[in-house]
Amino acid sequence: MTQTFSAWILTGLLLAIAYPWAAWLLAQNPRRDSRWLTVMLTLAISTGTLTLVMFWTSLLGMAFETWTIVLVYGLLMLPGWILNAPRRLKRELPTRAHGGAPLQIPSVRQIFLISPLVIIGAAILFNAVYWPFSRDDAMGIYAPIAQQMADLRGIVPLPGSDTLYEAYPIHISLTYTFAYLASGWTNEYLARLFPALMAIGTIPAAYVFGTMLHGRAAGWASAILLAITPTFGRWASSGYVDLPMAFFYILSAIFAWRLWQTRHWTDALLAGITMGLAAWTKNAALLGIVFLSAWLAWAWLRKKIGWRLAILALVGWVIVAAPWYIRNWLEAGFIIPDTAWTDQAKRSLESLLILPQLYGLAGLLMLIAVTLTFANLLRRRFDSSENFLLILWTVPFFAAWWLFASYDPRFLLMFLPVLCVVAGLWTAKIFAMLTDGWQKHAVLPLSMLALILALWTAWNSVEFKDEILRDPLMDNKTKHEIVLADE
Repeated sequence: MTQTFSAWILTGLLLAIAYPWAAWLLAQNPRRDSRWLTVMLTLAISTGTLTLVMFWTSLLGMAFETWTIVLVYGLLMLPGWILNAPRRLKRELPTRAHGGAPLQIPSVRQIFLISPLVIIGAAILFNAVYWPFSRDDAMGIYAPIAQQMADLRGIVPLPGSDTLYEAYPIHISLTYTFAYLASGWTNEYLARLFPALMAIGTIPAAYVFGTMLHGRAAGWASAILLAITPTFGRWASSGYVDLPMAFFYILSAIFAWRLWQTRHWTDALLAGITMGLAAWTKNAALLGIVFLSAWLAWAWLRKKIGWRLAILALVGWVIVAAPWYIRNWLEAGFIIPDTAWTDQAKRSLESLLILPQLYGLAGLLMLIAVTLTFANLLRRRFDSSENFLLILWTVPFFAAWWLFASYDPRFLLMFLPVLCVVAGLWTAKIFAMLTDGWQKHAVLPLSMLALILALWTAWNSVEFKDEILRDPLMDNKTKHEIVLADE
């Protein structure tokens, strides 16, 4: 019990101590964005560094030991604390001199806007840490590989040409392994926390991206649309890798856009690193490096960035993701395993128009918004950087899904947050066209609708509700019996 409690505390500390690195990297850029971006970058840096430390120490022949992993991780975080110390001191001295900053109380409107997001996020977190793994791929692929790595005290060797799931990127599985090692047992509840946090992280990411592109109204619309999308809550705590990949994928879009605007080296580096982390999470994100490369080439041709920044972005991706795929090639003879059932793809008009069928009203908004964005891009002869980035990060990915993987709509989750940003922008634009009177009258009904949908999403996000109500303090064995009985 003591070791389990310590594992939870240790995990929180490891996630938190990456904050100075995130703050320092963003502070190098004169642009100022939401503090949420620092929090999201902290989550990306912490989980990415933790798992890459485990990967590289294992490659170097070192057995997984909690203290070794924590020591190496801490040493890598130390420069961030040193570099960020002068900036932190400079920021705190004026505050102390003036008696501290006044407490800012959120307005009623802000409370209405943030309440749906908090409700859904809380439901996702509760479901993640209350139940053990219960979905097919989590129980059949990611968790077993994590258990193997915990037993072997290292990464699973690739069995040559017979390699299959062992060649899947192991970012999420390694977070599970760390949870098991730190806890001293197969602590699925702590393990499920990692991907759930990344999935929830897509909500503030959508807010930040939408705000950067078209103001706060677009940011709120993007975040709320994502949160209330029916399948989002059901998959966010599943232990699958789709939404964690989406977290890094939308972060890469954010930094790609910042790079276009600021031409700063940190944005170039972070655009590449976050896309690399997406590929370190799911191999479908290898498509992302094509999109990122196209964006960098386009920005270079438009003389928005120099070739050095483009190379720096690609170097960031290579450092993070390339070693895993090089290992696959050297030990198994391929880069990614042949696990996609491309012969079952449903290349039909019905699957082409799946967004409204799958996501309801939010999906209809996405479909209309993407169509309008693409039409606007063509009308302006591709002379619209905002529209080009949004189309580049969504339409080619959707085309690849439709051609090769449309047998499973779950894969749309990988770029769903960016789709919601496209829809959020157009929602904000249409709302801005209303007169002030109509806007004032529409705010309360829309807020109430969002709150009702949030409550419905939160309800559907929690599994086995009847069993929880009958015995909320059930033990680990009982929870596993319930999960297995449902299979």
